[in-house]
Amino acid sequence: MIRKLFLSLLVIGVLTTLIVVVSGGRQEKPYTEGVVDTAWASKISDDISASRHTAIVRAAQLAGPAVVSVSVISVRTVATVSPFDMFFGDYWGDFLPRGYLKEKVKSLGSGVLINRDGYIVTNEHVVHDASEIKVTLTDGRIYDADVVGTSERLDLALIKLKNPPKDLSPAVLGNSDSVTIGEWAIAIGNPFGYLMEDPEPTVTAGVISALHRTILGVKDRMYRDMIQTDAAINPGNSGGPLVNAVGQVIGINTFIFSQSGGNIGLGFAIPVNTVKKFVEEIINYGEFRTGDIGITVQSLTEDLRSALDYPLTYGVLVSSVMRGSPASGKVKEGDVIEMVNGRKLFNVGDWEDVTYAVVPDEKLTLKVWHEGKEKVITIKAAEYVEEAVKLPMGIVGVVVTPDVAYREGLKVAHGILVRKVEEGSLAYQLGLAPGDVILSINGITVTSADDFRRAFEHARKRRILSIQIDRGGARISRTILGF
Repeated sequence: MIRKLFLSLLVIGVLTTLIVVVSGGRQEKPYTEGVVDTAWASKISDDISASRHTAIVRAAQLAGPAVVSVSVISVRTVATVSPFDMFFGDYWGDFLPRGYLKEKVKSLGSGVLINRDGYIVTNEHVVHDASEIKVTLTDGRIYDADVVGTSERLDLALIKLKNPPKDLSPAVLGNSDSVTIGEWAIAIGNPFGYLMEDPEPTVTAGVISALHRTILGVKDRMYRDMIQTDAAINPGNSGGPLVNAVGQVIGINTFIFSQSGGNIGLGFAIPVNTVKKFVEEIINYGEFRTGDIGITVQSLTEDLRSALDYPLTYGVLVSSVMRGSPASGKVKEGDVIEMVNGRKLFNVGDWEDVTYAVVPDEKLTLKVWHEGKEKVITIKAAEYVEEAVKLPMGIVGVVVTPDVAYREGLKVAHGILVRKVEEGSLAYQLGLAPGDVILSINGITVTSADDFRRAFEHARKRRILSIQIDRGGARISRTILGF
């Protein structure tokens, strides 16, 4: 018995010795709670830190310092409530002159620095009718700013810091023509301004959802060729940049579709290439000039394709060419424009997308199908000169033509497009505003300036004035007695 126990212990000892020899004499340290291998922990920390610095993080770090908060005080005119309105609703308001008051309105938006001289791009609706603008940088410094130029049609504005510091960090403007659906998109802005007491802008990420979107009826405006993204764009983000994965600005965040006012993944931005043209025009000419090509088009139907023996599934038909225009002699009625600057055209909307922001001297390359053959031509746009006239009632207006209706995105084909309303005038009392289209006066249809004058004189003799206007597609009537 003792002998067997001795032999067992001997065998165990020999085996233990062999294990130690084979393992090189190393022995595992017993686990002790609270003891950490610092080298291993440091390596893991470095790996995690590296993984956290994604392309989105780096892009936000590059573009973030260029994003500013824009605080605006604007003055707007509001109609006063009369005792007749209180007792009889809006009925008497159509017959009696209204009183108007001016009130100050505060609003917030975002902007993006584009150079070290203090120039900032934002939306026109952010600074509309601004009487005072203050810009807050990401480090909390606040500066006064002035409006350099705006385009209500494009919804873009260029403002400038009055006394810009020398250490500004402008953004890098990219190329919106190279944007692809599905790539990363980063929206940077200041939702609710700095009410959260933090000068750092808010960053949201998503993808490019779609390109070349045309949106009607947003804030009584028409938006063309927009970039769609699901990166969250919230109140106060308007005017801030939409950035790609390398930190370049590819658009200016402008609006969202939402029933609640919050983000639901339908945000839209103005392409940065349109922004570049706008900035260059404002700095060089003080306004955004409109380019004119002189072509009117219509969509192709199957009957037209068959009649023209046109083989392709895309293209738009040239319906008219203005005499003396840049297109005169190069394009003819009945031609089919297949592509513009490499972009295929499927309908009239596509044509309007590629021409609505054209500026004078800009060159367009058109691929045209003419009498059974394809040809490529280049057209240099001329400057479009609008023929505005001063009319009774205290307005400056433009006669609506097919060209004007197309350029302005109007839903009517005749009338007088109001460009300016004199303060205190009859039109001012009636509540008319720039962008309204006067369709008729006392039942007389207005198709020219002479029609307007004759109808107004007839109304003056009767001492009753009743006008019908189009405002963003809605029909509105206004009547005044004893004027």
